[in-house]
Amino acid sequence: MVKTQGEIETFVEFAEKVKKLYDEKASMDLEFDDAPEDFKDPLMSTLMRDPVLLPSGMVMDRHIIERHLLNSNTDPFNRQPLDSDMLIPREADHMYKMLQR
Repeated sequence: MVKTQGEIETFVEFAEKVKKLYDEKASMDLEFDDAPEDFKDPLMSTLMRDPVLLPSGMVMDRHIIERHLLNSNTDPFNRQPLDSDMLIPREADHMYKMLQR
């Protein structure tokens, strides 16, 4: 299957964007590798950007739990029913207070 020059250029641009995002993520992973465990998502071990409290008492990053909810409407820690309306935002000041303990 032969691709047109436009299709090849589009693919190359896409590959460059993917590489840039990959490099940025790798840099952030190194930068925040020593972050306190309370600031990391318990499932993915990535730095939480939008932490939310689950009814089970666990705190997770919103985009990770919402991605989980696309496949299963249960809390990943206790398998109780869960939907996005049950997630409670955790403000940055709360996370800061946790760090001060």
